[in-house]
Formats: sequence, structure tokens, C-alpha cells
Amino acid sequence: MIEKNYGRIINISSVAAQTGGVIGPHYAASKAGLIGLTHSYAALLARNGGITANAIAPTLIATDMVKDNPSIKPTLIPIGRFDQPDEVASVVLLLATNGYINGQTLNVNGDWYMS
Repeated sequence: MIEKNYGRIINISSVAAQTGGVIGPHYAASKAGLIGLTHSYAALLARNGGITANAIAPTLIATDMVKDNPSIKPTLIPIGRFDQPDEVASVVLLLATNGYINGQTLNVNGDWYMS
């Protein structure tokens, strides 16, 4: 990336990094670490001009990990439903094609956490 002066780093974090979440402290801590790593890379690589680093913090995505946990319900999310994989994918595509957004955490979380 550095040699070509172009690249996109897109880390998938979680709303748990910002709220503590419902899965457990180990999960929240690892996802918070991704946000810190993203900010560090954004600052370090910004001078290269073509390399950006951003994070996406979705809420509970409708996957087996979420659907199979009886204590996790869509009512935890203000919008009242789980995040869909394609909703997160569209934000990945945005970040992959935009060269000006850098050092940001985009919250795709149904209003669970407002930054």
C-alpha cells in the first residue's frame, strides 16, 4: 500500500466498543481496540494521501451468533430490528470507494449509540 500510495483499511468494530454491548467485556474490549488501531493507522498513513483507515461499528447483525443467543432480542435496538449484512456491506463499499473519509468510525447501529 505505501509503495503504491493507495489503499483502504476498513476495520469492522461494533457498537459494543462504544456501549459495552451484550455479548461480554472481552468482545467489547477487542472491538474498542479496533477503533484505536483505526485511528492510529489513519494518523500514520494520512501523509501518504492515498491511504485511508476507517472503522464500521454495526449493531447486532442478523447472523447465527446473534439469532442463536436467547438473551439477544431485536428490542434491544431502538430501531426494533437486527442489522442486516447488506446494510453493513453498503458502508464497506462506500469506504472502499471514497478517498477522503479517514479516521472515522461509521455507526451502522439502528440508533443504539449516537456519536
